[in-house]
Amino acid sequence: MTTKNEINPINETEEENVSKEEKRTIGTKLTLAKISPETEDTKIGDLTSIGEIGLESEEIDITTHDSEGDFKEFIAGSKDAGEVSVEGYLFNHKTFETLLKLANSREVRDWTVTYPSGAEWSFKAFVKSIKDAEKGLDSVAGFSMSLRVSGAPTFTAAK
Repeated sequence: MTTKNEINPINETEEENVSKEEKRTIGTKLTLAKISPETEDTKIGDLTSIGEIGLESEEIDITTHDSEGDFKEFIAGSKDAGEVSVEGYLFNHKTFETLLKLANSREVRDWTVTYPSGAEWSFKAFVKSIKDAEKGLDSVAGFSMSLRVSGAPTFTAAK
């Protein structure tokens, strides 16, 4: 049994059972869950980057004149799941139009990021920003988007 101050080591046997291909992130998918009257989930394709997902705690300074050794003291405050940045090619104008409408509506929707291994992040978010990328002489049409996570994201390990 692990005590409060011990950290469980990584299960090396489990790690060895993951193929090298499953460790790579190429093939990771971003999906917008359907809502009525939509008939299917929207897969956001042609992506080149899906940003970090996780959480960060605010810090509350509880330093007093009695703090030992002249060191600041802190406790954890509210948790914030932050934003997920997304970049890709603008090959599917219908999907881009859907994302633009979603940004205008400010609606919080269900999103999933699925790794090739089957592991998933699920979260609620609204499209905070969406931009058509710069158009250079030798460029490919692209876009960038930021999803503002609302609430707690959930990670589910691959089965």
